[in-house]
Amino acid sequence: MLRRRAERAIDEGRGRLVIEPLLEAILERAAEDDPVRSFAHRHLAELMLERDPWTAALHLRKALSQHAADDVGHSLMALAQALLGNYRAAVAAYRRALRLSPRNPWYHHNLGHLLDVALDDPRAALPHLQIALEQAEESEHEITASTAHCYARLGEHEVARQLAAQALAAAPRSKEHRALVDWIERGAPADQPVHPLRAETRAAGPRVADAVAALLERHLADAGFSEREVASARALWTDYRDERSPRVKKPEVCAAAVHYAIAHVLRARGVTQSALASQYGVTPGSVSSRFADIRTTLALRPGDPRYRT
Repeated sequence: MLRRRAERAIDEGRGRLVIEPLLEAILERAAEDDPVRSFAHRHLAELMLERDPWTAALHLRKALSQHAADDVGHSLMALAQALLGNYRAAVAAYRRALRLSPRNPWYHHNLGHLLDVALDDPRAALPHLQIALEQAEESEHEITASTAHCYARLGEHEVARQLAAQALAAAPRSKEHRALVDWIERGAPADQPVHPLRAETRAAGPRVADAVAALLERHLADAGFSEREVASARALWTDYRDERSPRVKKPEVCAAAVHYAIAHVLRARGVTQSALASQYGVTPGSVSSRFADIRTTLALRPGDPRYRT
């Protein structure tokens, strides 16, 4: 009954505020070996992928443990890992999806795009982008543009120029395609990269990183942390940022999670995730998810000598 209600709500596009409680109720009531749990985990992951890729990945891991032959599940896991900045894990997940659906042009495109732009391996990327270009049912300008970029990086400028022109003709208002054409016309200089990671693979840039540090320092100072403790928190954030390259939509979430992480290391009393969430203006769940990623990435523990003042 719950599954039918959830399926109907999904089909009707009712939105996450209606669908998520139904899926969560399935997980609360279904037995551990019930296949309906895989359905609930998979759809919960889809709903929260953009706003909370870490939790989405946890749901996908559980769904795939029950249904490992789900190529869409593996592709969603790849997207979650890319959003988290785990590009090699994303590549591995797309390869698993392709073993199950070897002719899917978008799996080939996304894998090729990651190899080219995120992992700086255009030679490995090109075969996947060529397959994507051949297999797409219609002319997909994003696939065409990505393939043009890859050819240009390999020095095949004439082929790249033709493909970039096709992409721009198909989407004449695209600023990315216009910039790609101009870049190729200038000889595709390696020191002036033009084709950025698409939305699903972008990581935190300098401005976002600075915003996290500024928020963190202000709130820690207001909470009475010493200058040395604030410096330790800043070092913790820098290590996490450099290791993970996190995709940060809201700097407040990262700042609150690092605040909790340094309190965890220093064994500061009275610091809770819910209180910090309120202080930074975010949800407790978002702080919990980001802190879990920080703790795992840095193998963080109370009294950690790396950040203990």
